[in-house]
Amino acid sequence: MTSRAHVEESRRALIVHVRWGPCAGNKAILLPGQTLQVGRAQSMGLSVPGDPWMSNLHFELTWDGARGTFRNRCDKADTLLCGERLDEGPVSHGAWIRAGMTTFSVYHEAEARGARLTGPMPAENPTHKTQVLAALQTTAEPLFAILDASVDSRILVLLRESTEECRSLYEGASGDLLEEVAPYLVALQKDSSLLEVLVHEGWGRHWGIFLTSPRPFHEVRRHFRKFLMIEDDKARKLYFRFYDPRVLRQFLPLCNPSQTESLFEAVSAYLLEEADPLTSLVRFTRHEHTVLLETLGPGAE
Repeated sequence: MTSRAHVEESRRALIVHVRWGPCAGNKAILLPGQTLQVGRAQSMGLSVPGDPWMSNLHFELTWDGARGTFRNRCDKADTLLCGERLDEGPVSHGAWIRAGMTTFSVYHEAEARGARLTGPMPAENPTHKTQVLAALQTTAEPLFAILDASVDSRILVLLRESTEECRSLYEGASGDLLEEVAPYLVALQKDSSLLEVLVHEGWGRHWGIFLTSPRPFHEVRRHFRKFLMIEDDKARKLYFRFYDPRVLRQFLPLCNPSQTESLFEAVSAYLLEEADPLTSLVRFTRHEHTVLLETLGPGAE
């Protein structure tokens, strides 16, 4: 009889990120038995049309569920696998590929899921974390999270090894340099294993915020990019860490009507951890110009 662990291992995906270059932030997923073609042509599985040094078909990756293989398909340009010029070779977890002006990183799905965080943990209460997870899994609208990579290096590791759509809220060359401390928007399926990890490891550690929205990913990302910088009463530009639950749960009840309208323009509800880590979560919604607060779970009255 096949074990559940073996089944999960056999279904594990290979994740290819465009790390630097004209299409930075794009991602492709390979399931076992699949081959991914990468190049400038629109017909490629992962197309990089903005790179003039890339061939129409530049290289291929195959994945059998445990091992990845790289094959160079470009005769006129050098292609580097982890710094070496190779026509073919194995692709290990964390490998990088340089093709044209673009750099790709390759990860095995959930490679680090078994390794738990070290350091101080919030008070453990499996029951309330189960309630948090259930509340997030049963939201009526699509679920998103904004996670702060500066809180712990594990967050970025989990995102890189995840098949969920995610992207930094920062852009451009400066955004690339700040990738290890950036806020990341991630779209979460209700049955996502990443969602379970975020609750069981990150709840109470201020990893970020959850929210629901009927809008597509790119619109939600555009919405939140507007709030990265704000001006104080002296017109000085400041970073606004709204994705820290400690900040947002203090700020939302104080919003004036204009601020409320702006913050909820693309959002139906914000779901945050409470100051007391043993409380499941608080949900902020809007009624006209007023922010409403509801406590869910064991802390509710």
